[in-house]
Amino acid sequence: MRATDAAYTVLKEQGQPMDVQDLLDETLLRLGIDREPKVAARIYTDINLDSRFQYRGGSMWGLKDWQPRAPGRHGATGRDRGGYDDDDAEDLEEDDG
Repeated sequence: MRATDAAYTVLKEQGQPMDVQDLLDETLLRLGIDREPKVAARIYTDINLDSRFQYRGGSMWGLKDWQPRAPGRHGATGRDRGGYDDDDAEDLEEDDG
């Protein structure tokens, strides 16, 4: 099992974000590997590069699966995409006055 797959399983079973040190400890335990700085650093780097994981701040990591999905292209308004919607266009026309 790859280290990132083990870390993913740990978080999935935990069901909530974990401190990175606890995540690394549990991942290494599952893999049957002793904690050595180089090994832990490599796993941490792999977690950073794996799109399944999401940094939550304060050394906490979770899974992207836990985030609500953003509306699709057809479901999003112009405002959601950083543009403006029809109401904004009407406001601009009124201001031209």
